[in-house]
Amino acid sequence: MQRQFCYTLLLLAIILVAISALFLSEYCITETLAEDEQVDNETGGQTHDDVHDHTEDNEVILSDKAKANIGLKTAEADLHTIEKVVQVTGNIIAHPGRQAIVTPRIGGIVKRIHANLGDMVKEGDVLLELESLDLQLAEIDLIEAGRQQKSLESKSAKQRSVFAKQIRLELQTRQIDYLESIAEMQQQKTAYLKHRSLAIAKTVSALEQMRVDLITADVERKLLKNTLERIESLTEMRISAQKELVARKAEYTKAINTFAGAKRQFRLLGVNDQLLQKILDDDGKTPILKLLHQDRKDAGQVNSVSNKEDGHPALKYVSLIEEATGLVDAETAFNSAEIKVHAHKQRVLAAGLSEMHLKTLMKSGKIASFSEIATDALIDNYAPFMTNSETLEALLQTEEAQRNATIVLQKVQQKLEVYGMTSEEIDKIIQTGKPHSRLFVTATATGKITKQDVSLGETVDRNSTLFGILDTDVVWIEGEAYEDSLALLHNKWDVGSEVRIRVPAYSGIVFTGKISQISAVVDPEKRTVHFWTEVDNSNRQLKPGMFAEQTLVIDKIDDVLSVPLSAVIEDGATQIVFVESNNAYLKHEVKVGVKDDRYIEIKDGVHAGEMVVIQGTHQLMRASAGTAIVDDPHAGHGH
Repeated sequence: MQRQFCYTLLLLAIILVAISALFLSEYCITETLAEDEQVDNETGGQTHDDVHDHTEDNEVILSDKAKANIGLKTAEADLHTIEKVVQVTGNIIAHPGRQAIVTPRIGGIVKRIHANLGDMVKEGDVLLELESLDLQLAEIDLIEAGRQQKSLESKSAKQRSVFAKQIRLELQTRQIDYLESIAEMQQQKTAYLKHRSLAIAKTVSALEQMRVDLITADVERKLLKNTLERIESLTEMRISAQKELVARKAEYTKAINTFAGAKRQFRLLGVNDQLLQKILDDDGKTPILKLLHQDRKDAGQVNSVSNKEDGHPALKYVSLIEEATGLVDAETAFNSAEIKVHAHKQRVLAAGLSEMHLKTLMKSGKIASFSEIATDALIDNYAPFMTNSETLEALLQTEEAQRNATIVLQKVQQKLEVYGMTSEEIDKIIQTGKPHSRLFVTATATGKITKQDVSLGETVDRNSTLFGILDTDVVWIEGEAYEDSLALLHNKWDVGSEVRIRVPAYSGIVFTGKISQISAVVDPEKRTVHFWTEVDNSNRQLKPGMFAEQTLVIDKIDDVLSVPLSAVIEDGATQIVFVESNNAYLKHEVKVGVKDDRYIEIKDGVHAGEMVVIQGTHQLMRASAGTAIVDDPHAGHGH
């Protein structure tokens, strides 16, 4: 009801202004005619000929001066699109998203005010300065946290440098140990191979000697056997003495025992009677090892001698010689050296070095110093392999303390950022080690300060409202569509639909906007549906609180002969337009059709291409009735 009352008062004010303008125009008529008559009398000219001439009741002739006085304008009758529109009223309000209040994020005393009521400010502009005890304490905590972090950073850097040196030394040591173990293994291998060669030679010699002994014993046994058999025959024939027979028997027995001993030596080596017979049957040209090895192949046995080189068959019989113990010792030392090499290799690999690095190391024999690798990279790559380092443990503890200090510093920084300090201000405090003690309260939006509730020296807290800022670059038109218009608007309007806006303050300007929101309910008192139109107001012509008329297009009719709406005036029950013909303006009665907020259809009375008067029509109407022409340049608007 209060809003309706305000609309009524506004309408009455507009009517009063129109009446006053009418009286002023009539007054100007008299003054203009008087001046024209005086000029004409002085020049001897005609009094009324250059103002108007009623050649017919429907014709008015104007001088150029009279045209200028009434601000006469014309437009061409042409084909236009006539729109079917719904017009609703509304009020300009501030955009709800363009209003902001400024509150301090921390309590304090106002020490300086930079902006005042009515000032235009940009987002981020300093509005005032606060001095805050809480801010000072937080800044002190920031300085202490920054110093603690710097101290730990310095300590960590030193520890990392020491640890990097230890890593380089450890890596070099492990490389040296690996190379030394390889050298030792080579020495042991050389010694073992020498013992092995000697043992093989002596073993072969011993085996050959055993074969000689076996063959000799066999030959001697056979000879003595023949001799004994001959002596026994002679003894039976009493040709030989019994004493000689006994002596030959003793020699034969000894030969048998010698042959048996020789065979026993081979049997101890695993040689069977069949192989012994092959040895006895051989002509002595076949190497003993070949005979022995041939026997192993015939038996289908696999060489089980475990040596570092291909197994030599003589090594099976190495126990025949005294050097067998030395060979075992040399082999044991060689095996130990190999184990040591493997152990040192694993230590090098465990330190983070690669197989490729070991191959390069063995080829070149050059120890890598790792001096070209940066400290951080060296620690990142090799620290995980140095698990037993006390320096590493100390470094890890320092880094943990450093991380905790960083967390504390970040918390204090975030606290100051919440208070409203910028990152640059916080960094400056850390660098200088001096608290700032002043907090700059900045504008939270761009616009004009419309409210100021703070004074110099005042104590404020976080709940205090200091400023109100309004940005009118974009405004809303709050409109009301009555129920009887909803049927027309149904399915014809939506969020984003274009709206034309006119305000009384700018009668010749049409603003455009788009619907931003439409209420989902009907106002129970006014029986209206509220909607809000967003309008660009970068030139700030529209002021919140202004009355506005909104036009919503719901349909269009193309190619309609029409004239601007202001060209048609009513004369009783008829509609009149004035058509320009040289300096004459002819009054035509027209038949009109549909219209919108800009054009009206002409069904009869005006042809396409004719120029019609769109400003000054009322003055022409009075002139055609015999009244003097007015000179008000703003008169003549048709509504």
